[in-house]
Amino acid sequence: MSNFCFPKKVRLLKRAQFLALSKQGEKVHTDSFLAIVLKGTAQNNRIGITISKKVGNAVERNRIKRIIREYFRHNKEIISGPNDINIIAKKGLTTLSNRQIIEKLDKLFTKIALTSINK
Repeated sequence: MSNFCFPKKVRLLKRAQFLALSKQGEKVHTDSFLAIVLKGTAQNNRIGITISKKVGNAVERNRIKRIIREYFRHNKEIISGPNDINIIAKKGLTTLSNRQIIEKLDKLFTKIALTSINK
């Protein structure tokens, strides 16, 4: 399997996983995203994406989700160790271009990598 694939084993899929993550995880804030990070039990990093209706309509929310998934797919090795990560989008992202969203994700994943190193 290619290193750039996005199979089910690298995704958070169940509601119970999201609830455990929000209850026990550590929060990492940026101006456009909130990430909740928890040392995972899986063999690799897993990601979940949460975007509420307050962010925008369905087309805008799906565009942001596609960008986040693609970014994670290419940059999942930045974060060491098996972590479960839930990325929550904040209001105002829909007005940004794809390049600006990727720059915001760079900043977020750098902060996540620094917090996971310090553990």
